[in-house]
Amino acid sequence: MSFDLLNLGRNATLAHQRSLQITGNNIANVNTAGYIRERPVYNESSIGYGLDRLEVERMVDQFTQRQVRVDTSRAAFTDTYLDQATRIDTVLGRDEGSVATAIEKFFDLMQDTNNDPGSLTYRELLLTEGEGVAARMREMGEFLENQYDQFNDRLDLEVDRANNLIESISELNKEISSYTSTKKEKQGALNTLLNDRDEKLRELSEYADIRVTDFSNGRQNITLATGQSLVMEDGTFNLIALKGDPNPLRPELTTQTRSDGKLVDVPVDVTRMGGTIGGMVAYRDEVLEPTQFKLGQMAMGFADALNEQNRLGMDLDNELGGVFFDLSNTETTALPHTDTNTGTNQRIDVRLEAGKAAELTAHRYEVRIQPSGTEFQVVALDTNGRMIGDETDYPVGTIGAAGDWEGDLGIGMEFNFADGTFDPGDRFEVNFTQNAALNIDVGITRPEDIALAAPVRVGENPENSGGGEISFEGMDSVDNFFDGTNNELLNDAPVQIRYEGRVGSTHQLSIIDNDGNTVGYFEGTNMDNILDNAVEWNGTGAFPDMTTTPTLYDFTPDYDVSLSGNPDAGDSFDIEYNSNGFADNSNSLAMSELQREKTLRRNPIVEGEKNMMSFNEGYGRMVSDVGNKVSQARTSDEASKSLLEQSTSFFESVSGVNLDEEASNLLKYEQSYNAAARIITVSQTIFDTLLSSTR
Repeated sequence: MSFDLLNLGRNATLAHQRSLQITGNNIANVNTAGYIRERPVYNESSIGYGLDRLEVERMVDQFTQRQVRVDTSRAAFTDTYLDQATRIDTVLGRDEGSVATAIEKFFDLMQDTNNDPGSLTYRELLLTEGEGVAARMREMGEFLENQYDQFNDRLDLEVDRANNLIESISELNKEISSYTSTKKEKQGALNTLLNDRDEKLRELSEYADIRVTDFSNGRQNITLATGQSLVMEDGTFNLIALKGDPNPLRPELTTQTRSDGKLVDVPVDVTRMGGTIGGMVAYRDEVLEPTQFKLGQMAMGFADALNEQNRLGMDLDNELGGVFFDLSNTETTALPHTDTNTGTNQRIDVRLEAGKAAELTAHRYEVRIQPSGTEFQVVALDTNGRMIGDETDYPVGTIGAAGDWEGDLGIGMEFNFADGTFDPGDRFEVNFTQNAALNIDVGITRPEDIALAAPVRVGENPENSGGGEISFEGMDSVDNFFDGTNNELLNDAPVQIRYEGRVGSTHQLSIIDNDGNTVGYFEGTNMDNILDNAVEWNGTGAFPDMTTTPTLYDFTPDYDVSLSGNPDAGDSFDIEYNSNGFADNSNSLAMSELQREKTLRRNPIVEGEKNMMSFNEGYGRMVSDVGNKVSQARTSDEASKSLLEQSTSFFESVSGVNLDEEASNLLKYEQSYNAAARIITVSQTIFDTLLSSTR
């Protein structure tokens, strides 16, 4: 009997001693990250009385633990997205020093210059404001480019950290599977490994949204939420990789796995990536890049519109205007898809189609070589790289010889297939407006070169007997009738409008060129935009019969005029080169109107005025888009952090160490230990009594 008591007491004492160790270990690790509370589990002996064995149980609720990982990934995503996007929102939200403010100051000064277009002082100030606009665009472009560089550096760092965790989890998988959990001497070490793996899984969930599958051998399979495997049951693992094709500066996420001895990249759906890495990529795709493209579009639109209008004017030297802004450095090169293209030595240069920046949109484009191998199509892509609209929405161009620029595609860009061979199916990425704001400079150095006057002027012949008046309607071009070398109108330029008379309510007019030839005629109930609506003269003789379908005027007039009042038959009205027209502000007024004109295009496949916006609207849209993203991210961040706090609190209530509970357990197990020790003492007393009774 005493032996049974001694054995029972010994087992109980060892069990309660182990319980005290477990409790003490819990208390010691109360502040250890990733530590899971343990508790002793007593098993009654199946033979006789007493305890069979004591097991150590980790207090883990796997469902709550899984929810913590999901909420951790979501919170890391929104926090990273918000942190990155807020930086751009803060800079864009400043009125002082913004691009919009610089443009507004430029046009305000243009209004003042309109009152005295011959003033060198106003011209110098206007040139300075133009330089200020270019400087603001470059500064904003440089800020965004710097943000992009920082993004790439941090993305590299975050991916490296995630890969280190993936490799560590794979090693822990191997160690855990080597332990036999039923061996008491290994139970503590096994739990430590399990805690370490669980904590690393939680850390990995900060970088990406992951899924965990348990196996009977203690190992776990780790996959991304998108399905790509990271850690396999057999101990192998795949790493998250960054691959920039076609753009090495814009890496995309993949997982690298081995197949037939080769390293294969498996694309990752970044929209479901989650975590810090997913938040960063989403910020790049939804905030950073769109802002770059929109800024570049606005910069190109503003500069090109001013250039074209300045070209339509005359400067203080009686010469036709040149470009106000230098856009030569905005030319870029299309990036080939090296993994799939089969052509060799490929190079496609891309530049603005002068005067057509209003056709540009704030998108990435893709050049696609057509099945014929001699044609190409340029389509716009959304932030996920998908074509906007259908292929039928985009025209097809012909691949020209090296040095030939191919344009007229309705997208504001022209292309030079400068080198190499191009095979059907080859693709090239075009990021034309992304960094355009970085490369804009003022193209004139003298205030005299600002072309504020119109290059033509109009007037009535002093011998006219009627009351007709001619008015200048504006310039469309200087390409057809101007001699830029001699600063005069060419011989075939329309320089005189002669009123032939009226038939009923219809006015009849002749158009005479610089050589005195009648080159066109006009009929209408009003005399607006005469040159635009004129038709070609078909020879000599009487004024032609307009009742038949006329032949359109065979050239596009550079300028246009209108008549008003009551001219008499035979009255003539003159058009001439505007020599010494220093006080003329006709072109300056047209420049001022650009502030309100809708010169920026919204959607690449929609036509019409409703699809256009002004400079101010474009900048406001850019700022509001970022602001809306930040506002949404802030709301999501607050919600995700609240969910993480709730799930973490619930998980800690089960798996965390409660010092009050552990203090109570310490007293309980101490009393149990003392009582079990007393059993041993009693058994010893009984044994001694038995021995003494036999003497």
